[in-house]
Amino acid sequence: MEVIMRSVEHWPQTERVWRQFARLDIVLERLEIDPMFAARKSGGTAMATARNVCLACIHQRECSQRLQGEQQVVTILEFCPNAEFLKECIQPDR
Repeated sequence: MEVIMRSVEHWPQTERVWRQFARLDIVLERLEIDPMFAARKSGGTAMATARNVCLACIHQRECSQRLQGEQQVVTILEFCPNAEFLKECIQPDR
């Protein structure tokens, strides 16, 4: 039985998926959201949904630009489809 190794070349979306996951992680960090707190919401389904929403987001370029720019990262909440999830995860004591 021959084992077939799949590389990134066989699934070109791999790099895009990891980039989007990293972008959401950066947003969580910049908004000072505890990723464990976010991951526990709704038994993990809220974070899974947020990641899927991020993958399909039409605002990826603007999000990246704001993360790299001088603007407050909170301005991402103005257009982010995950804004409600992110707002629910911001802990007031921080």
